[in-house]
Amino acid sequence: MRPDYHDRLNRVLNYIDRHLDEAPDLRTIAGVAAFSPYHFHRVFSSFVGEPLGAYIQRLRLERAAGLLAERRERTITEIALDLGFSGPAVFSRAFRDRFGMSPSEWRRGGWMRHGKNRKLQSNRYQPIGNYRKATRVSESYGYSINRTWRVTMKTETNRLDYTVEVRDLPEKTVAYVRHTGPYAGDEKLFQSLFGKLMRWAGPRDLFVPGTSEMLVIYHDSPEITEEEKLRISVCLTVPEGTETGGEIGLMSMPAGRYAVAIFRLNPDQYGDAWNSLFVGWLPESGYQCAEGPCYEVCLNDPQMDPEGRHDVAIHIPVQPL
Repeated sequence: MRPDYHDRLNRVLNYIDRHLDEAPDLRTIAGVAAFSPYHFHRVFSSFVGEPLGAYIQRLRLERAAGLLAERRERTITEIALDLGFSGPAVFSRAFRDRFGMSPSEWRRGGWMRHGKNRKLQSNRYQPIGNYRKATRVSESYGYSINRTWRVTMKTETNRLDYTVEVRDLPEKTVAYVRHTGPYAGDEKLFQSLFGKLMRWAGPRDLFVPGTSEMLVIYHDSPEITEEEKLRISVCLTVPEGTETGGEIGLMSMPAGRYAVAIFRLNPDQYGDAWNSLFVGWLPESGYQCAEGPCYEVCLNDPQMDPEGRHDVAIHIPVQPL
């Protein structure tokens, strides 16, 4: 596909993510990409691999599934209306068609059965009891202005020691390369994506050692979305207004409150890190997940590390319980 098409369709995907609750119409979305509505359907389907309406409906239902499992204080009707469904009956029918059960069944624990019946990218929710038992959380009252915890996860085969802080972070502008499909444990894939991004950023003097951040944003939950439709964005922080094009897109990450967990990992420990954070630390913290994507900030180059280890800061948007 021509580079200008990539740029225009990246704008569309970002627009859809920001306006899922508005059920955006064809003419508006086609206008974002500067395509005529007549031709846009075919272009979008060839780029994304599914029709526009099916893509929007799937993202709305997957976001609803996450909210039903994690935001139990919100009613099913509130979630349905907030995501642009005309009413709870319409939402329930669409949800059952997508997940094979009603929203209330999903909330009562059906999401766990759904995960067990699929090949997962990670075991973030499995097994809950084991990760909770293996994780020890203690709050530290040091000199930091942020709340800080020291956490240890120890199993028969693995041990992780890490710290967590809750921080209020400013808005960030990032240039990105997006990948759709399986990614777990695929180091060559991430090296390829970061390499593509750096080959673009280097000649433009956009990578500033000690200042620039390199991120991986996870747009979907591997417990809900099929492997072939999972989306990640490999990113570099850049100045606002940076010109991008082709496969390199530009988006803003909103300011917000995040739990920031600092890990030093072997390549095969990422799943345990996410599991321990969600299942071990989060229930003890007084916080719950807020809306917005989770992401990792890469703190070192593993290829330059004497032990080949990955220094990573996992960021989870949070709000008080």
